[in-house]
Amino acid sequence: MAIRRVFPIQKAAAFAFALLLSCPLLSAQGFFKAPTVDIFAGYSYLRLDSKPLGFADQLNLNGWNAEIALPSLYQGLGFAADISAHYDHEFAAYNFLIGPQYTYEVKNLRIFGHGLFGKSRDRLSFPGNSQLEPSNLARDIALGGGIDIPIGGKLSWRAVQADYIVTSNFGGTQHNVRASTGVVIRFGKH
Repeated sequence: MAIRRVFPIQKAAAFAFALLLSCPLLSAQGFFKAPTVDIFAGYSYLRLDSKPLGFADQLNLNGWNAEIALPSLYQGLGFAADISAHYDHEFAAYNFLIGPQYTYEVKNLRIFGHGLFGKSRDRLSFPGNSQLEPSNLARDIALGGGIDIPIGGKLSWRAVQADYIVTSNFGGTQHNVRASTGVVIRFGKH
């Protein structure tokens, strides 16, 4: 019987989820102040460096991006977990990222920068008789940031989130650019 290997990203995500669940309990006991939690969801565009994969030109993919962040665990330094998916009729790209994030507030704007690490799954779809879709899981690194504009109460609009993403799918290195926009809901004290 083989033991299934758990990816480090899965361990980190499980730890973050356990931390989120325990924070309200610790806060109720007066030991710990519950952190602020930001949840983002919205539209995303990915300019995929697809020439190393055998395509004639770069691919322009549309999709979605979602993120859960603890933006200020210690003086603006926090933590973010980011998932995105982008598609067209030939290709699908998925990113699963986690890492540190720094947030700075100035004049009602929240400006953030992050360095995220994780896995990327690329899937090729070829027309024809075969039902097989070659796919590959590889390392993924994203460096970027964005600006959130409060629109009232707990809602903000993420005007832009831009990321430079380096993946290593199918044995090559791809240098991609992702831009996202959408809504942010903030839970907890500011």
